[in-house]
Amino acid sequence: MSKTLVLLIGLLAAVVGAIVQYEAIESLFQPAGNVDPLLRFLAWQAVAGFAESITFRSWLPEPYRKPRVVSMLLMWLFCTFVPVFGGVVVLVSCLWARVFPAAKESDQLDDVPGPKFVTYLVSRVSHGGGARLQARLANTKVASTDRLSALVAIQNMPTRTTGTLLRDLLADPLEDIRLIAYGTLDHAENEIMQKIFKTSKALESTGNDAERHALNRMLAELYFELVYQNLVQGAVYKHTLEQADRYAQVALETDSSDAALWLIRGRLALANGKPDDAHAHINRALDLGFPRERLVPWLAEAAFLRGEYSRVSQLLASLGNAASLPTLNPAVKYWS
Repeated sequence: MSKTLVLLIGLLAAVVGAIVQYEAIESLFQPAGNVDPLLRFLAWQAVAGFAESITFRSWLPEPYRKPRVVSMLLMWLFCTFVPVFGGVVVLVSCLWARVFPAAKESDQLDDVPGPKFVTYLVSRVSHGGGARLQARLANTKVASTDRLSALVAIQNMPTRTTGTLLRDLLADPLEDIRLIAYGTLDHAENEIMQKIFKTSKALESTGNDAERHALNRMLAELYFELVYQNLVQGAVYKHTLEQADRYAQVALETDSSDAALWLIRGRLALANGKPDDAHAHINRALDLGFPRERLVPWLAEAAFLRGEYSRVSQLLASLGNAASLPTLNPAVKYWS
């Protein structure tokens, strides 16, 4: 389309727009009839805005006319809701930008692509290997071969740290991962259950008090291991807590000076939501000579569950630099 034709269309649209704009304004002063004056004005104004948008768009510099539909719609909205002056403002702004362009593009703002997971960079990281493997395994967008290799690698890690992730992987969309995760959990659980079965048989056949104490102690530790490694859930979890505490009680009946068993009972009470019992059992372990710095986190947890927050602060502050576990350091810093 030639520039002359575009100019003629623009002038014709300007004349039509001026006439319709006059009709729109005049309609506001006409007596109300069957049609609401405001609705009548808006209808005239929409037509006037369309005609004016054709005119103003034809006067815009060429780069500002694209994309065609969007630029036309924008001009129509401006001319409709801000009669006459809306199009003028847009026209003046575009002409100003055309005549006085920016000296240079801003080097402070730029578009960057979204981050992507790059598998070959993982091998260059020298710290947090376990965390890296678990993060790669939990990310379903990673290639299936990489996730499978990560799952095989974490099989050598303690189930205590991977149990929760392995249970989540039982619902993974990839069948191979589901099977390996199930096999890993099942193997760990069966290994402990076989030890429990053999120890229970040995306990039934022994008549020696020292052996009975040792076997009851071992059963308490084995049942506690099922809880510690996150291998049981739901009703089985509650049953395992009860069994571990029962065998610990029986073992303490023959030797009440076993500080480690008192600590196990305290941790079982915490897991079972009994902070008062946990407080008593862990303090008993402390009285029997169990290292205090290893008991402080459990005493602090029991105090927190009992609502003794000042006691929590005192206990964790007493650790000082003894809080060597990375997972414990944030809690010590917060409370002390």
